[in-house]
Amino acid sequence: MSSFGIIVVGFISSLLGGAIFAAVVTALGVGIYHETARMTPRIGLGSALRLSGYAVIVSSASIALLTQQAWGTTLVIAIVALLPATILFHSNPDADTFASLMSTMAISAYVGLSVHAAIGLRELPGPLQTGWADNLGEFFSLTGDSTALGMAWVMVAIAATWLSDTCALFVGRSFGRTPLLPHISPKKTLEGAAGAVLGAVFATVTLVVVFGIPAVSIPLAILIGAVFAAVGIYGDLFESFIKRAAGVKDSGSIIPGHGGIFDRMDALFPTLLVAWVLATAIH
Repeated sequence: MSSFGIIVVGFISSLLGGAIFAAVVTALGVGIYHETARMTPRIGLGSALRLSGYAVIVSSASIALLTQQAWGTTLVIAIVALLPATILFHSNPDADTFASLMSTMAISAYVGLSVHAAIGLRELPGPLQTGWADNLGEFFSLTGDSTALGMAWVMVAIAATWLSDTCALFVGRSFGRTPLLPHISPKKTLEGAAGAVLGAVFATVTLVVVFGIPAVSIPLAILIGAVFAAVGIYGDLFESFIKRAAGVKDSGSIIPGHGGIFDRMDALFPTLLVAWVLATAIH
């Protein structure tokens, strides 16, 4: 599947929502965890601990699909903290086991909470201020519930991430002179980061207006776009840190010419997490 194919799948699943969107996001989350575990042997040292990471991600997705109540998120946090710790019952208490436990908990929390947030964001109920967008959300809804607001937020996050990455690449290659964090990612520059902010802000403001997302003014949309860009850059650098520590160029090879799933989703997953936090706070 190409990078463009992933974008198409993302938008279509965002339109449909419900179990289809949850299944797509969960599959991507499982793929990210699997690639990270392969890159970093300390993650999931032993089959039981590695399986606990997969269980965290699937459980996080299931809870988000079943309930939007605050206790659901609390339960996810408890699962993230406790499930990998089952290693205590069948492993020796040595340095390798401890490092593996902490690594597994960290990456399963990072991916699991992002999956939970993405599904929760898509299930966010509420109307939009433009009739056509409301009708679109109702038309594609498999449940009949009005979650057009959640649909719009997910699409804003996807578009902002994509345009942010595109602008960062173009501006960085054309005008990049000042390294951002060369010890982690030598090719990333401050100029590219500025391009990322401009791209994310443009996409966010445009879609907020087009969809008519309530309670989000133009100044607030600009701020949200800048936050999305910063979070996306962080996600990109976080994956670069893991790859540099593992001594690999790509997280995987499932996407011809584009590397692995994590290579494509590194900025989007944390952006969806932050979008969920912002959307629930605003609405």
